Amino acid sequence: MTVTAGCGLVGEEGAAPKPSPVPTVPFTKETVTGEIAAVAGTAGLPAGDTSTAGLPAGDWQECIAPWMGDAPAAGAADAFEAAVRQLRQQDWEIVSSHAEQDVTFRTLAKRGWKVYARHYAMAGFGTEQIVSLTAVEDGCELPEEIRGDYEDPA
Repeated sequence: MTVTAGCGLVGEEGAAPKPSPVPTVPFTKETVTGEIAAVAGTAGLPAGDTSTAGLPAGDWQECIAPWMGDAPAAGAADAFEAAVRQLRQQDWEIVSSHAEQDVTFRTLAKRGWKVYARHYAMAGFGTEQIVSLTAVEDGCELPEEIRGDYEDPA
């Protein structure tokens, strides 16, 4: 006696289950940190600071992946946009994009994380401009005093 159970595969010659479109690998802080570091480097941004030194202590630091660097002013805007393009090529989706005065904001989302990308082109910074690519996991409880630094103002 032969018993067959399945999801409609009986009689479908050569049919095999399709792989899931969503990777089964966990999307952790380490994974996000690695993606951001790789993107920053290949976009032409200098080595960045990934520390949370000087910020309030707490468990919230486990659900963020900060990156901030000083880029030469002459190429900072292009490097920032290249980083955003590369994130999009890695399946990060833009959910917000705008500029306010001398700051360009891009917010991208992927698998329960958001990257708050910023380019600060303010006068008075000399020959360098600040670029930040900070990822925050959805549901992360940020301290009130820094919430504005890590969330989209729009």
